Amino acid sequence: MKLDPIVSLSVALAEAPKTCAFFLGSGISRDAGVPTGGEVLREGLHRLRQLEADDPSQVTDGELALWLAEHEATGLGYSEMLELLAPDAAVRREFLAKYFDGPEPGPTHHALADLAARGVVSIFITTNFDRLLERALRARGIEPVVMASDSDLAAGIPREHAGCVVIKPHGDYLQQTIRNTSAELAELEPGMISELSEIFRRYGLVVLGYSGSDEGITNVLKARESRYGFWWVSRSALVEPAAELVRGLGGRNVLRESAESFLGDLNRKLAVFEQYPTGDTPAAVHDQTLALLRKGDEVGLRELFRLEHNAWEAGVRAAILGVRDASPSDRAVTEATWRSLLPLQERRLAGLLPLVIHDPARMSFEVQRLARTLAQIRNDSSFVAWQELPELAVTWLGYATGALALRGDHLDSVSPLLQQKWTDRHGKTSRLVSLMGSAQGAVGEAMAPAPPQGQRWASPVWKYLTSSLAEMQWLADRYPELTEGEEPGASMAVFDLLVCLRDGFTDRATLAHFGSDERAAEQFAHRLRGDEMFRKQVAEAVGVGLERFDAEGPGIIRGAHGCLGGFSEHERVGSILDGTWP
Repeated sequence: MKLDPIVSLSVALAEAPKTCAFFLGSGISRDAGVPTGGEVLREGLHRLRQLEADDPSQVTDGELALWLAEHEATGLGYSEMLELLAPDAAVRREFLAKYFDGPEPGPTHHALADLAARGVVSIFITTNFDRLLERALRARGIEPVVMASDSDLAAGIPREHAGCVVIKPHGDYLQQTIRNTSAELAELEPGMISELSEIFRRYGLVVLGYSGSDEGITNVLKARESRYGFWWVSRSALVEPAAELVRGLGGRNVLRESAESFLGDLNRKLAVFEQYPTGDTPAAVHDQTLALLRKGDEVGLRELFRLEHNAWEAGVRAAILGVRDASPSDRAVTEATWRSLLPLQERRLAGLLPLVIHDPARMSFEVQRLARTLAQIRNDSSFVAWQELPELAVTWLGYATGALALRGDHLDSVSPLLQQKWTDRHGKTSRLVSLMGSAQGAVGEAMAPAPPQGQRWASPVWKYLTSSLAEMQWLADRYPELTEGEEPGASMAVFDLLVCLRDGFTDRATLAHFGSDERAAEQFAHRLRGDEMFRKQVAEAVGVGLERFDAEGPGIIRGAHGCLGGFSEHERVGSILDGTWP
């Protein structure tokens, strides 16, 4: 599997906090209004032309290029421009200071400060002269130790004892230490070289907003020998000299359109680790399950699913016990309770989905295990007020896995979802996957996306079922067929059609939601009508023979009470099934 390198970086930061240093270039200050080196170069070249030609007028970049060509200065770079414009170091500092006095910290500075506040990064190295990062850190209550010269390094507290360090090898614009020209950039101070060498060796390194064109720093980088990772973030494929550095050091290139978008993505991934502190994210559980299936590791699979189910059951019990004195009608409590369960729900779903496709027998066993646990929780008198919440947890899993099973014609995995039962302490038998219940309705009301102004969802729990999967990036990455276009709503509607048929065949009143996607339901009905072999498989999944399915199925559909659809949708689907639809 080819993964975005930001995944390995997020794992490194989450699993080993403060073992990566961030190396920052001028690109990180761009969204704060501070020009990059290239932008300063462009403005400086225009100023050179004005002074040399004694002409204060502005010219186009094309006219500037012609002027540079006439003066044999086409390849003039940033350092050379500054040497021509301001030969003295003090004058260069004054020339550059105007770029740094006004701006406030931008989104990128604040995102970097968030990493420090999270406790995952404590060392920042920046070639920037501005103090915007320091200000963003102080806004988070973090007082950084700033080292911009050998004298700072000698006088400052040791790096290991500092909560947060900002190292500025090119100096600070308020001091006479800034380095700009080629000669200044070619050789850093001895203490600074030693400090950078030590950091590069002992820490992972993330390069952000930097071109890699400074000889002094690149020489230190080239000598890096470290067991920690190396990531270079850029807007497009790296060019020399950065590309050579990454190749030589075995680094990874992370492509993002901006520093802000990269940090936003990274902070979101770190938030996942905070939600799953054990590291058992849905993606990790899914990929581990798939790897064990490929290897045929029966022992590994049994142990993985034992642990995952135990974690899920413990989480459900703990969530309900935490609110057993509250009422499910308290929307805030209900929403918070379900959200506390959602990470476990996602993990359980992530493990089940590979079984749907690759191991229907084990899928059937896991469905049985869910039924046993549901019965135990529902029969526990401690959970009276919230007894129907675990039903929603199971129904959520059932509809999600059922949708995938139908999307890929894995009907052998559909059957246990439809047929599995559980029994309460009074001997009443219920199907594992159902939709109705007051607590479910309360959760659906709380969790469903906001309806258009002035309207209400006919069934909030159904709206939540069909919308919640779309928010899961790990699912979209691994099962795009279940999240793209009209999915998962279309496949969920078809699964609901089968739930409707199942309930009808057992003489239970049936509440149908498949009218939410009547087109998907009609297409499925057409397929059933035209493919007898497929219809036989579906009949077996529902729990009846083909003869009874053909005789009673259309009437069940016509007589279903529509929650989201109307009589016309049910009549049409039923008529397609018995061949009377024109």
